[in-house]
Amino acid sequence: MTKIKVLLADDHEIFRNGVRTLIDNEPDMTVVGEASNGEEVIAKVETLEPDVLIMDIRMPRLNGIDSSKLLLNKNPNLKILIFSLYDNVEYVVQALNLGAKGYLLKDTSNKIFLDAIRAVYKNQFYYIGDVSNSVISYYKTHGQQEPEVKNSANVAEHLSKKEQEIIQLIKEGKNSKEIADILGNSVRTIDAHRYNIIKKFGARSMEEVISQIERIA
Repeated sequence: MTKIKVLLADDHEIFRNGVRTLIDNEPDMTVVGEASNGEEVIAKVETLEPDVLIMDIRMPRLNGIDSSKLLLNKNPNLKILIFSLYDNVEYVVQALNLGAKGYLLKDTSNKIFLDAIRAVYKNQFYYIGDVSNSVISYYKTHGQQEPEVKNSANVAEHLSKKEQEIIQLIKEGKNSKEIADILGNSVRTIDAHRYNIIKKFGARSMEEVISQIERIA
Protein backbone atom coordinates (compact mmCIF):
# COMPACT_ATOMS: atom_id res chain seq x y z
CA MET A 1 0.00 0.00 0.00
CA THR A 2 1.26 3.47 -0.93
CA LYS A 3 1.17 5.63 2.17
CA ILE A 4 0.19 9.30 2.29
CA LYS A 5 3.35 11.24 3.09
CA VAL A 6 2.62 13.93 5.69
CA LEU A 7 4.80 16.85 6.77
CA LEU A 8 3.97 18.53 10.11
CA ALA A 9 4.61 22.26 10.56
CA ASP A 10 4.00 23.52 14.10
CA ASP A 11 6.21 25.33 16.60
CA HIS A 12 5.17 23.16 19.58
CA GLU A 13 7.21 19.96 19.81
CA ILE A 14 4.80 18.23 22.23
CA PHE A 15 1.92 18.86 19.84
CA ARG A 16 3.90 17.54 16.88
CA ASN A 17 4.81 14.40 18.83
CA GLY A 18 1.16 13.66 19.54
CA VAL A 19 0.08 14.21 15.94
CA ARG A 20 2.98 12.10 14.63
CA THR A 21 1.96 9.19 16.87
CA LEU A 22 -1.65 9.45 15.72
CA ILE A 23 -0.73 9.50 12.02
CA ASP A 24 1.95 6.81 12.19
CA ASN A 25 -0.56 4.44 13.79
CA GLU A 26 -2.66 4.59 10.60
CA PRO A 27 -1.88 1.97 7.94
CA ASP A 28 -2.32 4.37 5.00
CA MET A 29 -0.25 7.38 6.11
CA THR A 30 3.09 8.29 7.63
CA VAL A 31 4.91 11.41 8.86
CA VAL A 32 7.97 12.02 6.70
CA GLY A 33 9.19 15.11 8.55
CA GLU A 34 8.54 17.99 10.94
CA ALA A 35 9.16 21.75 10.89
CA SER A 36 9.02 24.25 13.73
CA ASN A 37 8.95 27.51 11.76
CA GLY A 38 7.99 28.88 8.36
CA GLU A 39 11.47 28.95 6.88
CA GLU A 40 12.11 25.36 7.89
CA VAL A 41 8.88 24.10 6.37
CA ILE A 42 9.71 25.66 2.99
CA ALA A 43 13.08 23.88 2.95
CA LYS A 44 11.61 20.54 4.01
CA VAL A 45 8.81 20.60 1.44
CA GLU A 46 11.46 20.84 -1.27
CA THR A 47 13.53 17.94 0.06
CA LEU A 48 10.80 15.60 1.39
CA GLU A 49 8.07 16.22 -1.23
CA PRO A 50 5.11 15.44 1.08
CA ASP A 51 1.65 14.60 -0.26
CA VAL A 52 -0.04 16.63 2.47
CA LEU A 53 1.37 19.53 4.49
CA ILE A 54 -0.29 20.15 7.87
CA MET A 55 0.33 23.80 8.61
CA ASP A 56 -0.13 25.82 11.78
CA ILE A 57 -0.94 29.53 11.30
CA ARG A 58 1.18 31.16 14.00
CA MET A 59 4.83 30.14 13.77
CA PRO A 60 8.11 32.05 14.22
CA ARG A 61 10.20 33.53 11.39
CA LEU A 62 7.45 33.09 8.81
CA ASN A 63 3.80 32.41 9.66
CA GLY A 64 1.71 29.63 8.16
CA ILE A 65 -0.28 31.87 5.81
CA ASP A 66 2.79 33.51 4.28
CA SER A 67 4.67 30.19 4.11
CA SER A 68 1.72 28.58 2.33
CA LYS A 69 1.54 31.41 -0.21
CA LEU A 70 5.20 31.02 -1.07
CA LEU A 71 4.92 27.25 -1.33
CA LEU A 72 1.79 27.30 -3.48
CA ASN A 73 3.23 29.93 -5.80
CA LYS A 74 6.07 27.52 -6.44
CA ASN A 75 4.00 24.33 -6.41
CA PRO A 76 0.25 24.91 -6.97
CA ASN A 77 -0.43 21.19 -6.62
CA LEU A 78 0.80 21.02 -3.02
CA LYS A 79 -2.05 19.98 -0.72
CA ILE A 80 -2.14 22.08 2.46
CA LEU A 81 -4.33 21.43 5.49
CA ILE A 82 -4.39 24.38 7.91
CA PHE A 83 -4.57 23.14 11.51
CA SER A 84 -5.20 26.05 13.84
CA LEU A 85 -6.43 27.22 17.24
CA TYR A 86 -8.29 30.09 15.58
CA ASP A 87 -11.82 29.71 14.25
CA ASN A 88 -12.64 33.20 12.96
CA VAL A 89 -13.84 33.62 9.41
CA GLU A 90 -10.93 35.86 8.36
CA TYR A 91 -8.50 32.97 8.61
CA VAL A 92 -10.85 30.74 6.64
CA VAL A 93 -11.06 33.37 3.89
CA GLN A 94 -7.28 33.72 3.84
CA ALA A 95 -6.85 29.95 3.68
CA LEU A 96 -9.17 29.74 0.68
CA ASN A 97 -7.52 32.72 -0.98
CA LEU A 98 -4.09 31.18 -0.79
CA GLY A 99 -5.31 27.79 -2.04
CA ALA A 100 -5.31 25.59 1.06
CA LYS A 101 -7.45 22.48 0.67
CA GLY A 102 -8.59 22.27 4.29
CA TYR A 103 -8.97 24.10 7.58
CA LEU A 104 -9.37 22.36 10.93
CA LEU A 105 -9.33 23.42 14.56
CA LYS A 106 -6.92 21.80 16.99
CA ASP A 107 -9.75 20.64 19.24
CA THR A 108 -11.23 18.48 16.48
CA SER A 109 -11.61 14.73 17.00
CA ASN A 110 -8.95 12.26 15.88
CA LYS A 111 -11.36 10.73 13.35
CA ILE A 112 -12.18 14.07 11.72
CA PHE A 113 -8.51 14.98 11.60
CA LEU A 114 -7.55 11.73 9.88
CA ASP A 115 -10.53 11.94 7.52
CA ALA A 116 -9.42 15.46 6.59
CA ILE A 117 -5.93 14.27 5.66
CA ARG A 118 -7.39 11.58 3.40
CA ALA A 119 -9.83 14.03 1.79
CA VAL A 120 -7.16 16.65 1.13
CA TYR A 121 -4.89 13.97 -0.31
CA LYS A 122 -7.67 13.17 -2.78
CA ASN A 123 -7.77 16.86 -3.75
CA GLN A 124 -11.05 17.47 -1.93
CA PHE A 125 -11.92 20.51 0.23
CA TYR A 126 -12.25 19.87 3.96
CA TYR A 127 -13.30 22.96 5.92
CA ILE A 128 -14.99 23.02 9.33
CA GLY A 129 -18.07 24.91 10.51
CA ASP A 130 -21.19 26.48 9.08
CA VAL A 131 -19.44 29.72 8.18
CA SER A 132 -16.75 27.79 6.36
CA ASN A 133 -19.46 26.13 4.29
CA SER A 134 -20.93 29.50 3.34
CA VAL A 135 -17.47 30.81 2.42
CA ILE A 136 -16.82 27.79 0.21
CA SER A 137 -20.21 28.23 -1.50
CA TYR A 138 -19.36 31.85 -2.21
CA TYR A 139 -16.00 31.00 -3.70
CA LYS A 140 -17.39 28.16 -5.79
CA THR A 141 -19.86 30.66 -7.27
CA HIS A 142 -17.53 33.63 -7.73
CA GLY A 143 -14.12 32.02 -7.98
CA GLN A 144 -11.01 33.03 -6.06
CA GLN A 145 -10.96 36.62 -7.24
CA GLU A 146 -9.04 39.62 -6.00
CA PRO A 147 -11.28 41.62 -3.69
CA GLU A 148 -13.18 44.45 -5.34
CA VAL A 149 -11.88 47.92 -4.52
CA LYS A 150 -14.66 49.86 -2.85
CA ASN A 151 -15.15 53.33 -1.41
CA SER A 152 -14.68 52.74 2.31
CA ALA A 153 -16.52 55.90 3.32
CA ASN A 154 -19.62 54.95 1.33
CA VAL A 155 -19.58 51.40 2.68
CA ALA A 156 -19.16 52.60 6.28
CA GLU A 157 -22.20 54.87 5.94
CA HIS A 158 -24.39 51.91 4.99
CA LEU A 159 -23.38 49.48 7.73
CA SER A 160 -26.27 48.13 9.77
CA LYS A 161 -26.48 48.86 13.48
CA LYS A 162 -25.54 45.23 14.19
CA GLU A 163 -22.50 45.44 11.93
CA GLN A 164 -21.38 48.67 13.62
CA GLU A 165 -21.71 47.01 17.04
CA ILE A 166 -19.69 44.00 15.91
CA ILE A 167 -16.92 46.18 14.47
CA GLN A 168 -16.72 48.16 17.71
CA LEU A 169 -16.50 44.99 19.81
CA ILE A 170 -13.80 43.57 17.54
CA LYS A 171 -11.84 46.81 17.99
CA GLU A 172 -12.13 46.23 21.74
CA GLY A 173 -10.47 42.84 21.31
CA LYS A 174 -13.55 40.61 21.61
CA ASN A 175 -13.70 37.28 19.74
CA SER A 176 -16.79 35.80 18.07
CA LYS A 177 -17.87 33.86 21.17
CA GLU A 178 -17.63 36.93 23.40
CA ILE A 179 -19.49 39.08 20.85
CA ALA A 180 -22.22 36.45 20.54
CA ASP A 181 -22.70 36.45 24.32
CA ILE A 182 -22.85 40.26 24.46
CA LEU A 183 -25.29 40.66 21.57
CA GLY A 184 -27.39 37.59 22.33
CA ASN A 185 -26.66 35.84 19.04
CA SER A 186 -25.09 32.54 18.06
CA VAL A 187 -21.42 32.35 17.12
CA ARG A 188 -22.55 31.22 13.66
CA THR A 189 -24.56 34.45 13.24
CA ILE A 190 -21.67 36.64 14.38
CA ASP A 191 -19.22 34.91 12.04
CA ALA A 192 -21.67 35.34 9.16
CA HIS A 193 -21.86 39.07 9.93
CA ARG A 194 -18.07 39.27 10.04
CA TYR A 195 -17.81 37.63 6.65
CA ASN A 196 -20.44 39.96 5.17
CA ILE A 197 -18.59 43.00 6.55
CA ILE A 198 -15.36 41.80 4.93
CA LYS A 199 -17.16 41.39 1.59
CA LYS A 200 -18.77 44.84 1.82
CA PHE A 201 -15.38 46.50 2.22
CA GLY A 202 -13.69 44.33 -0.39
CA ALA A 203 -11.18 43.37 2.29
CA ARG A 204 -9.35 40.17 3.21
CA SER A 205 -9.76 40.38 6.98
CA MET A 206 -11.46 42.29 9.78
CA GLU A 207 -8.09 43.89 10.58
CA GLU A 208 -8.10 45.38 7.08
CA VAL A 209 -11.70 46.55 7.52
CA ILE A 210 -10.85 48.33 10.77
CA SER A 211 -7.79 49.89 9.16
CA GLN A 212 -9.97 51.29 6.38
CA ILE A 213 -12.49 52.66 8.86
CA GLU A 214 -9.78 54.33 10.93
CA ARG A 215 -8.37 56.04 7.81
CA ILE A 216 -11.71 57.70 7.07
CA ALA A 217 -12.56 58.57 10.70
